[in-house]
Amino acid sequence: MKKTKIKYTPQQLEFLRTGYLSMNIRGLTTAFNKKFGSQKTEGQVKSTLKNHSIRCGRKPKDRLITRWRLFTEDQARFIRENYGGRSIAELTVLFNDRFGASRTWQQIKTFVNNRGITSGRTGHFAKGHTSWNSGTKGQGLTTANKRSFKKGTIPPNRNPLGTERICSKDGFILIKIAEKNPYTGFPTRYKHKHVYIWEQANGPAPKGMVVAFIDGDKTRCELDNLMLISRAELLNLNRYGYKDMPAELKPSVLALSKLQVKTWAKEKKL
Repeated sequence: MKKTKIKYTPQQLEFLRTGYLSMNIRGLTTAFNKKFGSQKTEGQVKSTLKNHSIRCGRKPKDRLITRWRLFTEDQARFIRENYGGRSIAELTVLFNDRFGASRTWQQIKTFVNNRGITSGRTGHFAKGHTSWNSGTKGQGLTTANKRSFKKGTIPPNRNPLGTERICSKDGFILIKIAEKNPYTGFPTRYKHKHVYIWEQANGPAPKGMVVAFIDGDKTRCELDNLMLISRAELLNLNRYGYKDMPAELKPSVLALSKLQVKTWAKEKKL
């Protein structure tokens, strides 16, 4: 079924054209219906304005003033004229005193932000600004902090060597040792405890090898529970879910994993 086109008289269009200069869509619709005894919706009025290329002539930020229910035009003008050189808190107090209102700091802030109103303050020192303590050197206005750390002072909360903690990333035990930290240059660092214990007995692990737990328990860092395996073997054990297997199966799975890695290495050479 074809829709019936709503027609407007020249008088009605002129009313819309004139009224839209000072009213928003809602206010214009109400005024139009009251003037002509009609029942037009906001959507119909908006479509008519668009179809007849009727513009309000206001900038987007200025249009908000007519929609803002908390502030009248006089109040908006007051804010624009008095924000310069003041903070939001100061402006809020001044506004409420002037109009006997109870606007909050946040409401005033939102209003000025939405409309791009600035106070003109930058927060920077102006060129040529003189510091309050300029020229006071040697007059004893300031003294050194008597509680400052002195050379050689050890903070009371410094952890001693041998302190242990659980790593939040991988769950391994870390121990504090007297070894230079390669990242910070500090003379002490935290290191995986199982690696440290292995290195104390056997020296650093060769390239491509890692220290792993025979029973899969990260908290048992005794030397008899540690083994040196290749990264390929470790990867294969993880695929099998080695650490969660029953204890009686682990020796067989470990032997099988090593055999598979050796077989793959030989096949790769062929």
